[in-house]
Amino acid sequence: MERGEATAAMDPSSITVLVTFVGGPADGRTGHLPLYEATSEVTVGGVTYKCDPGPPPEVRDTPEGLAQVMRPV
Repeated sequence: MERGEATAAMDPSSITVLVTFVGGPADGRTGHLPLYEATSEVTVGGVTYKCDPGPPPEVRDTPEGLAQVMRPV
């Protein structure tokens, strides 16, 4: 294998981030969101959530692992 072959372009839509929602109707939910959603805004039950990317980003320990916190804006 050539050196350049190991670094094939990754589709950005395939990258996900583990997030946990704090407050509002999604409080306590944890799941994976595509990177573009986790770094922008997400609406759940009519409430818009956003994360604070930091630095450092706000994270919380969950049973699934460290998750980026999303709070209502």
